[in-house]
Amino acid sequence: MSTATPRILVIEDSLMLIRPLCRMVNKNGFEAVPATSMAEVRQALAEDPRFMAAVADYCLPDAPTGEVLPLLLENRIPTVVLTAHNDMQTRERVLGMPVVDYIPKESPSAFEYVMKMLRRIRVNPGIKVLVVDDSQAVRQFLRMQLERHRYQVLEAADAEQAMDTLRRESGIRLILTDHDMPGMDGVRMTSTIRRFMDHTRLAIIGISGSQDPTMTARFIKAGADDYLQKPFNYEEFFCRVTRNVEFVENLQALKESANKDPLTGLSNRRHFFEQVASLHEGYGVAMLDIDLFKAINDNYGHDVGDQVICQTARLLESFFPDDIVARFGGEEFVILAQAPDANDMLRQLDKLRRALANQVMSTPQGDLRFSVSIGMAVGQHAEISNLLKRADTYLYQAKQSGRNQVCGGAVATADSPVAAQAAGA
Repeated sequence: MSTATPRILVIEDSLMLIRPLCRMVNKNGFEAVPATSMAEVRQALAEDPRFMAAVADYCLPDAPTGEVLPLLLENRIPTVVLTAHNDMQTRERVLGMPVVDYIPKESPSAFEYVMKMLRRIRVNPGIKVLVVDDSQAVRQFLRMQLERHRYQVLEAADAEQAMDTLRRESGIRLILTDHDMPGMDGVRMTSTIRRFMDHTRLAIIGISGSQDPTMTARFIKAGADDYLQKPFNYEEFFCRVTRNVEFVENLQALKESANKDPLTGLSNRRHFFEQVASLHEGYGVAMLDIDLFKAINDNYGHDVGDQVICQTARLLESFFPDDIVARFGGEEFVILAQAPDANDMLRQLDKLRRALANQVMSTPQGDLRFSVSIGMAVGQHAEISNLLKRADTYLYQAKQSGRNQVCGGAVATADSPVAAQAAGA
């Protein structure tokens, strides 16, 4: 995907509105391209039609009744309509087109809502929505609505197909499921899904045309996050869809912030032990410590110290991409590999040590070189806590032997070393 700033075509004939609107668009990480008339829109499209989205006024001097909208849609530009026309006839006419949304200017939060829609247009192509309904016509209708907002849409005709899709596809963040289907109904399917996928992984919206007054409660008690009664209003549908997708995103962000070290983005100590609990026995553990780190902070400043920590973290990830890498705190890191060969792990750790020692970091106080000391322990039947203690002992040995070294080896039990090796400068 291109790293270029997404371009937004901002169409508004009022200079009092287009200027602050463009400023908000730019502030939100987009590039605003202003146009005050249909003629200017045509010119902008002729120069470069690659726009991520458009924010379009319904009434322009040379296009007073929404003539600009078909032009934008013909060019496959997702379009958010921002207008002072809020009568029912105009609303229905606009929403009858495949626009993203219709936002009245009279709303005090209109501009903020526009920004929210632009952010969704940017991220929604990476989000999968699973539609479960035995009616192909209903599935097609829901697909068309969801694709207005750029979601990836998957379909299933019944609960069995839905379960297969969930097992096969990653990245599904929302399920829209009908209740009345052959075999397992929507409520039972929801309850089944919740046994292995909680609310932090996906949201579920139940849908039904049933007049049963208990249907909402039945879905919610089974684990659904929301419920829609057929037939539903287009705008209500998307308010519910957006709210539930954002709910999952917020839960995932909270979970990630609880699991990640804020400076490096590596797993933190707590998350490290959570991940270890799910692994089988047979581990290699390495403890790494940046040498003389206090002196780096004292002589170069804490900002440079943070850069040293981050640079160490990035190299750890590049040398051990398939293993668990965590920052335990301060200048201390831990690597856990499952069922490694002791000699191979020792060699890889020494390559990492040499790569760090050979780096030269430019700072305002001059060039900086730094090194690390590493302790490693590998065991087939040892407890992680005992391997960590053994690796910490080897780390102390590396420090005492002059730093910038790797010390470690395999252990037969938690307390008895089979072999120990050392590598260093």
